[in-house]
This record gives sequence, C-alpha cells and structure tokens, in this order.
Amino acid sequence: METSRFTLPFLLIALSFLLSLSAQMTGNFKCGEPGDSPSTCRSLVGYSSKNATTLGNIQTLFAVKKLRSILEANNLPLSTTRAQRVIPNQVVRIPIPCSCSNGTGVSNRVPVYTVKKDDTLFFIASEIFGALVLYPKISEMNAIPDANEINVGQKLWIPLPCSCDKLDGRDVVHYAHVVKSGSSLGEIAAQFGTDNTTLARLNGISGDAQLLADNPLDVPLRACSSSVRNDSLDANMLLPNSSYAITANNCIRCSCAASNNWTLSCEASQLKPSNWPTCPTSRCEGAESLFIGNTTSTSCGPLSCAYAGYSNQTIFTTLSPDSCPDSGGPGPPGNYASTFSSSFSFVMVLIQFALLCLCLL
Repeated sequence: METSRFTLPFLLIALSFLLSLSAQMTGNFKCGEPGDSPSTCRSLVGYSSKNATTLGNIQTLFAVKKLRSILEANNLPLSTTRAQRVIPNQVVRIPIPCSCSNGTGVSNRVPVYTVKKDDTLFFIASEIFGALVLYPKISEMNAIPDANEINVGQKLWIPLPCSCDKLDGRDVVHYAHVVKSGSSLGEIAAQFGTDNTTLARLNGISGDAQLLADNPLDVPLRACSSSVRNDSLDANMLLPNSSYAITANNCIRCSCAASNNWTLSCEASQLKPSNWPTCPTSRCEGAESLFIGNTTSTSCGPLSCAYAGYSNQTIFTTLSPDSCPDSGGPGPPGNYASTFSSSFSFVMVLIQFALLCLCLL
C-alpha cells in the first residue's frame, strides 16, 4: 500500500513530462531566435478531414480570404469552385500567414474557431483541425486557465505551426505535415523531396523513435529560384513544386515545377487585371521580339525573357542570360547606347588616322 501511494503520483508526473516533451519535439516550429525582431511570411499546412467536405468549407474553417489561394497551393484549375468535393483523408494544402516571434512560428491570429456544444479542446485540435495543432497550444495561446472548461460561443485562436526560416541559407516553404501511424523519416523525406537527416535536424529529433503519429512535422519544401527583384511588390513570392501564383494584379501567372530545373516559369495570365485598366506590356526590354515566358535561339545559345516583378503600373522583365557578347542579337537592357558609342569612337579614330596620312603626303 505504501508503495502504491508513491507510485501513482510518480507515474502521473512521468506521463505529464513525456507529453510535454512530445509537444516540444513536434508541436512547435522553430522560427528565428529568441530576441529577434518579429517576421512574417506565407507558410503551408496539410489538412485532411475524416469526413467528406468541400473546398468552400475548408476555406471558411481556415479563414482563407480567397479560394484562389487554395487552388494555387494545390495546383488546381482556376475554374474549380467552392463546391468541389474533398474525400475523407484527402490532404489539402492550406496557405497561412505565419508570424515568427521569440523563436517560434504560429499562424498570425487566424483561424478563429467558435466553440460548439460538446466541443473539447482535444476534439477541436485533433478532429476539427486534423491534428495540425496540439490542444495544450490552443489553451496556452488563448490564456485558458482550465483546458477542460470552455464555453459554447467562445472564440478561440487556433495557433497553427509554421516557420519563415531559411534552410542552410536557401529559401524554402515550410509545410506542416501530420505524421501518419507507421511512417518513417525516410518515407516522409522521399515523399517531399528532402532527406531524413534534414527532417530530423529541423524538428529537433534523433530518429524514427521520436516521430509521433498525429503530430505536425516541419517539412521544408524547396522553392523555385526566380528573377523577381527585391523592390517588387511580390518580392517575397516563394513557390514550391506543383504550385502556381497569379501576380502583378492578375496579369502574370508564375508556376514552379521540378521538371523545369527548379526555375520559376512565368507568362501573361490572360486574366482581367484587378487594379489596372489594362495589363502593362510584358515585352522584354532590350529584346522587343520577346515577351515574358518566350525564348529564342541566338549564336551563343537560348535567350529567355523572365518575369522580374511589378510596381505601380509597370511589369519588370529581365533577359536570361543577361548578355550575348558574340552574337548580333539582343543584349542586356540599355546596352545599345554603349555599343553605338564604342563603334562611333572606333570610326572616328580611323578617320583621324586617314587624314593624318593625307597630310603627310
């Protein structure tokens, strides 16, 4: 009897410690360092429901402003409607605004869920939001004194895990993947084009023994490299494989595909502009015959017109490669004046030399 008196409290403490440790291992995504200035970005979570639903219901649940954002993240046609059926356990990628502070990333004050009859924090976390967040995190971020006491009609911020960190100096899109029972780091790494060592290091675990089913795992999705300028209004656009984005006020469509050598591919969208009367020209400056997305052959290889961003009513472009010194074709923007100047100087030298020769005769 004496032994059991002390065994039960000890077991409860040990269980509580293990649950806390598990939450630390897979419930929080590292983002920056403690003391860093807050930062924001767009992140992704992988949501699945045990019951059939629709894209419209998912859009409402996660407070995504535009259905198009979900279509872009999942590479679905723009003609797809809110009524599109989503079968049970089908994973849908949801874009979320990520806010990093004090070394941790969570969704920026969204989504907000209204408590219904018979709801519990555990049910909200595991069933309604597909185990993307652990219920103690909801309790903590909403300052709930007792996790067992929530009220019908109460509004709860659901702090979804996310990150804005680069990985080994490279831009990536962080994706919250809910671990399935029986999964291994190697299988998850192969599915998302990374490696198990990177996954383990990023999530602060040592191997499969610490990989917890029905918990979110931070998976870094490689993003396509682009020519978008830092002063462009869409300078922070990062697209992972099999996704696209409509940008420049609906005038440009950019996509990412591993088969395209991880290079951002952009072209005119053919859509009605959202804030401009008409779409500005997407012709490449310095190569009047090329438009964004076009490529031509020159004596020194292919020359492409790439999207470089937008500002006000201007669409920026760039040539790739940016010069072709051995060809008579187009060079970088603004190079014609310097070419003309050099040629003119050379001609003047020849004329002066000829006049000198005549004088000597």
